[in-house]
Amino acid sequence: MVNLSSSPQIHVVNQGILQGSFDSSKRVARYLNVPYGVVQERWRPAVKPEPWTGVRDATKQGPICPQGEREDRFTSRISSCTPVDIDDETAEFDEKHCLNLNIFVHEDTLKKATTEPAVANAEGAAVIVFIHGGGYRDGANSLELYDGSNLVHQAAKLGRPVIVVVPNYRLNFHGFFACPELEEDIKSDPKLTTDYERVAGNWGLQDQRLAFEWVHNNIATFGGNPSNITAMGELCGASSIGYHMLIPQHRGLFHQAIMHSSASNGLPTIRSHMEGKLFFDFLVDYFNIPKELSGKEKLELLKKVPSKELGRAAGSNKVRLFSPYVDGVMILEDIRVQVHKADMLDHGVKAVMIGNMSNGGEMFLSVIGADNLKAFSRIQSKFCPPDEASQQLWEKVYGKVKTNLSAKLGSMHVFEHHTFAYPIFSTLRALSKRKDLDSTHSSLQGGEGLKLYQFYFDSCIKAMDESHGWGAHHGIDLVYVFGPDYALEKVLTEEEKRFSERVQTMWIHFAYGETAGMKTKDGAELFPARITQPVDDYKHHSAAKEAIVFTPQLTVEAEHAVREGKDAMELWERSEKWVHDTRRSNNTVEALRVGFMGVALPEDIGWN
Repeated sequence: MVNLSSSPQIHVVNQGILQGSFDSSKRVARYLNVPYGVVQERWRPAVKPEPWTGVRDATKQGPICPQGEREDRFTSRISSCTPVDIDDETAEFDEKHCLNLNIFVHEDTLKKATTEPAVANAEGAAVIVFIHGGGYRDGANSLELYDGSNLVHQAAKLGRPVIVVVPNYRLNFHGFFACPELEEDIKSDPKLTTDYERVAGNWGLQDQRLAFEWVHNNIATFGGNPSNITAMGELCGASSIGYHMLIPQHRGLFHQAIMHSSASNGLPTIRSHMEGKLFFDFLVDYFNIPKELSGKEKLELLKKVPSKELGRAAGSNKVRLFSPYVDGVMILEDIRVQVHKADMLDHGVKAVMIGNMSNGGEMFLSVIGADNLKAFSRIQSKFCPPDEASQQLWEKVYGKVKTNLSAKLGSMHVFEHHTFAYPIFSTLRALSKRKDLDSTHSSLQGGEGLKLYQFYFDSCIKAMDESHGWGAHHGIDLVYVFGPDYALEKVLTEEEKRFSERVQTMWIHFAYGETAGMKTKDGAELFPARITQPVDDYKHHSAAKEAIVFTPQLTVEAEHAVREGKDAMELWERSEKWVHDTRRSNNTVEALRVGFMGVALPEDIGWN
């Protein structure tokens, strides 16, 4: 039952009654801090929460995963046009209870679920589950940027209601950490009875699965359709979606995917006995644990470290990014190999839209310190194969770097290609080789095959570009997608507000599978381009406009998808194979330097 007369109450079966808040101007209800899991023990799978008695207050943001201070967070940068990131003074950091989600739903959707349950079940609202970014290191669903109210409001105006769900999940050392000592500890735990439960290092991905399962089981209560779920994510959120499509136990979690700025191999897998051991040694050193103790004794002391302190350790300048682990159960092999196997991708996902920003790397330069010749040299040694052909290709793509300024620009492009462009290209290529790719060119809605879309986001926000000079930087697209109040009231121009509605309209219709033949009010194609044939080396793009471009002029157009070019993609394909082969055949510290961005090795400087 739903009561919107004062504040919206709703009964979630097998959990209890939630009391949310209601925005009468948008007619949107918000349910915050809805528990979907509980972390009973560090470095163990979460469990479903127990039901509660009485009415649970769902009007305030819930606890978030412990993490580094604000100045160390990646999310503080993608939220650059908001006055507040995560308020360290008021935010609650709680390892045990951070697994909560926020739900945004329109009043009409809620009422239909209550008064017309049969209709609601058959014609429920599309569901968008957004997985936040932050390099698997930081972030939270409480960021004002991720408020789904205005996206829900726009959907209602279009007559295509959506429910937006934004979960938290475990991050940094809480959610992505494994080492031989921890693996042995898990194997000896009698409470863990399945191989999936005994997986080490990928608890953050397991948390996300639990959140999707909560949505499947409960979203109909809110008027949502559990058979129409779109996963949307940014950077490591997009990477997570890529991983979910490859993990056998996670198939069927969602039906469409929108991937902003990365894919699975943008944050590639690492190994517990090598890179994970480095993380373990870092923590032992960071917390001054006696080195003469046994590995088991060190681990027991790490288990007792206060969660806030463990989160702060992730903000150390010696730690860059976190990644999932090859565990042999969820992730069967190095993602650099697995991502290219089209037959392993979840065939239950029927539409994918994936793309990146035109200025994705510049905002990260100060974080990674790659702004001088010496640092660029180390970058090249980490990622460029030593053979002459690869070295020549590197110089062809990035030029002859002779000054600190050219090194800075080169580093920016390296970061963009490594983390954004090549992972997106390789994922597009694999998806385009699925046998069920919809290759129809007709403006009419196609068949049941995979609909595949690529986009480039060139549209910046004028106020932000004037203050930072970052152009269409990482995360700006999310401001247009969510259209949060602070941006509408204080940041966006009138033209940018209208453009935000256009972007929202596209995302909403995508969630409904309504892409082919859709027109704007002005008669333009809503989705002017689509991938309709296998992507091999970009050659065919010279004859077909298959990329959607959100232009600097705030228009949506189609163009040839030749942005990075064949040389850059060939270089990073060579790099990927070299990194994989080197790590597979060599377990020395020297091999760790190849392609690793996690923990800074003792003599590393610049980009680590």
